[in-house]
Amino acid sequence: LLQTGQIKLNNLLPKESIGIIDAVYSCTVSWLEGHSMAQTVLTCLYLHKPNQIECKTIKSFSIAIQKIINLIRNFTVRANVYEEEDFQHSSFDYNLSAEVTETKAINMLKAAEEELIKKTKDSEDEREKEELQALLARVRFTRLLLFSLVGLYPLKQGSTWQHGQEVTAPSTVSLKTEMIDIVKSLNGALELAQTIEKTIELGTQPEEGSDAPNPMGFSMMVNQRLLPPTFPRSTKIKDRHLSIQYLTELIQRIKHGCKIINCTSYHAALNFLMDFNKKYTPCLLSRSIPQTLYLPAGRMVFGVKPLTEVLKESVKAFIAPPALRPDNPLYNNPFAINCINSFFEYNEQSFYSLFALCGYNQARQRDNLGWILLGFADLQDGAERVDVYLHSLTQRSENSHHLACFGTWVFYHCLRAMSFYLLAGLELELYSVHEYLYIFWYLYQYLFSWIVSALTRAETFLAEQEYSADPKAVKSSQKKPKPKKRKAKTDVKEILFNEAMETLCGGYYKALAGFIKEGRIPEPLPMFDNEQVRFEHRFAPFANLTTPPPMPYSEFKQMKMIMLQSPAAELYAAAAKHFHEARTLLETFPNPDEEVQTWHDIVKVAKMNFVMMNLLASGHSRQSKLPPEFDFSCHRYFPIIKQRK
Repeated sequence: LLQTGQIKLNNLLPKESIGIIDAVYSCTVSWLEGHSMAQTVLTCLYLHKPNQIECKTIKSFSIAIQKIINLIRNFTVRANVYEEEDFQHSSFDYNLSAEVTETKAINMLKAAEEELIKKTKDSEDEREKEELQALLARVRFTRLLLFSLVGLYPLKQGSTWQHGQEVTAPSTVSLKTEMIDIVKSLNGALELAQTIEKTIELGTQPEEGSDAPNPMGFSMMVNQRLLPPTFPRSTKIKDRHLSIQYLTELIQRIKHGCKIINCTSYHAALNFLMDFNKKYTPCLLSRSIPQTLYLPAGRMVFGVKPLTEVLKESVKAFIAPPALRPDNPLYNNPFAINCINSFFEYNEQSFYSLFALCGYNQARQRDNLGWILLGFADLQDGAERVDVYLHSLTQRSENSHHLACFGTWVFYHCLRAMSFYLLAGLELELYSVHEYLYIFWYLYQYLFSWIVSALTRAETFLAEQEYSADPKAVKSSQKKPKPKKRKAKTDVKEILFNEAMETLCGGYYKALAGFIKEGRIPEPLPMFDNEQVRFEHRFAPFANLTTPPPMPYSEFKQMKMIMLQSPAAELYAAAAKHFHEARTLLETFPNPDEEVQTWHDIVKVAKMNFVMMNLLASGHSRQSKLPPEFDFSCHRYFPIIKQRK
């Protein structure tokens, strides 16, 4: 290859170096999308023996890419939220450039930058100067990306993490301090990515008719013997422009994922990951980084606090059981302490699995959630036993009761998991249109109303606890107990949101009933269909739960019969009323913060559906028997109902 000029170790032209670097990033992105490493990144011959390269720029870049690949692999394996379609672990069991530390790799890139800056100043040719500046941007981008990944990874340079190895992670204070530098580096990389995309044409381009991403330095068949016999013979390498756009979006996702360090509570971290998935549809690396940041060392949150303690704080913030309040006699009762500790130690895995679930791809999230829900029955039983036992210890105390505190907290998380399971089916388009009726019925009649009930009960219980703990308030007894402002804002926000979701689902339920009444929803042929079997299949993961009890098909059938006795116009009018109520609730929402875009999307859906239902209720297009169109382009769970023309 050296003799034929297919690969050069020294005296590379700037355009040749640019072409090699751009091609390597295209291969890296193809690997990140799930392709085999042997057929993507390792088709670059420079990455096989980088120490033999004499060109300082390509040598430092090759080693840096190897370190970046090692870090991506370590993030992925440590977070352990991947499936076979995401990442092929078996083809990645070696440590590239193990003798070079990350710090040394960064210093090599800095030296290459200095050399390129000097060459740029000395160059008098404008074209060459432009190429050198483009090459400099790529080297600097690589350095900033490597620096950021090194800073984010909890085990610092010099060694590779192994399964089962415990590491001492930095404290949350030092982590937040480091995060400022990391975000600064990521912002710098984002700016450089724009320069890289604009200067792609300055590098050597792939030859027509060739699978290789660059004429020099690549061989698509070099690792063919490493592949199993049944493996795909070739892989299409991603386009260079699309690859840089992918890297830009990846850096933006990583930046947002870093914000998990501000989530001190379990509830906040869970909400953050769920919102992160909704907002970005993240890739494997950007899903793994928040998982690694939050739980860098086993079950230690931020590496400093056991997950069981964080779960206790979550219960305390949600409903404040008397046994977790320092002013309560049970707080120092050894029997109560042992009971609570045993509950959290025994059920820690369920909450860990629920958190890890948010790191999987969307399809696997729903699959795994079905299995997690099967284990929630034991969790609920354990919570009820804890409540009963703690209540038996406090029966003599007049002001301290302990009924359903832990049970309400578990009940709330269970309901959220159930609602997410059903909504994920809508997003993944798993339901036929004729199944929407019982999906929205379940969400409207039960899940969201129960969530509101659980939140309201928790807020009321908190207010009672604070009222009884305040001697002045007990003496005066003039005012009703009020929850603290901070807690009230959080609860009002969440209660309001779930009330809006309840009424929104009610709108869909009644709109669908109207369409069925008019025969506008195509039904399967009776000889090939059994509605009860479909119903029980869709809600099968809920069957083992005792609280809430699974709703039987007979109840849905009865409700459906009663609903279909009403004229279609009344059903459309009722649906319009629901959509209007949902819109009104959402528009009064206090301070939506970062959720403002999602908020506006749901408000838009409610407005559009309100208009459509009013038109249908007034008789517009009622003569048409065409099925309605459900458009999910605005929101992934709640479609805009449209009239087909």
